[in-house]
Amino acid sequence: MKRDAVFYSSLIMAFSAGFVDTSTFTVADGLFSAHITGNFVVFAYKLSHYHTLSDFTNLVSFPVFVSAVILTRKANNRYKNEKSIFTSIGVFLIIAGCIASILEQDHSKTGFIYHSMLMLIVFSMGIQNTVNRLYPDSTFGSTTVMTGNVTKAILDFSSYISTQHSFEKLIELKKSLVLLTGFLSGCILGALISFHFGLVSMLIPGILLSVYTTSFSKRLI
Repeated sequence: MKRDAVFYSSLIMAFSAGFVDTSTFTVADGLFSAHITGNFVVFAYKLSHYHTLSDFTNLVSFPVFVSAVILTRKANNRYKNEKSIFTSIGVFLIIAGCIASILEQDHSKTGFIYHSMLMLIVFSMGIQNTVNRLYPDSTFGSTTVMTGNVTKAILDFSSYISTQHSFEKLIELKKSLVLLTGFLSGCILGALISFHFGLVSMLIPGILLSVYTTSFSKRLI
């Protein structure tokens, strides 16, 4: 991929992941859709405080996430189409946003359709996590989990100030900051918008990803 495409892909995908993860956590009773292992912590907490069927949504998200990883890998092995995989993330989020819009009219936040919509969001983030592994050169690093990026940024900064301001370390630091900035801005906007509009807000990252991957398809080569 071209350098500018990697920059925009990193920024947009990190923003989208932060937006989606924070939105589901805010609206869907503590569900992590991108940072999937966080659901184990939330599930354990709920299990020790509550005992209702809805508490198991966090646990169900794990096999859904695993399915997304496996199916994405199979699709990639068969079709080798990076653009289509990128686009599918946005498409699934748009579908989830449309379902959420219908459910909002009925004020429904329970039932099979609602939880299926949540799992569709988890599935989309499973695809994004897999994309980062299958096409590591498409972004500056992981766009869904920022712990590793924070660690890397700190190490790069330490190396930069201790190696007479190495240009290479400065570049690596800037790459980490792009991911962190995108993710943080996504988290803030995701929390604010989803709090007022619910998971209809999935339309924002969904449309953003879809428009980017389709309009700038020549860059995703």
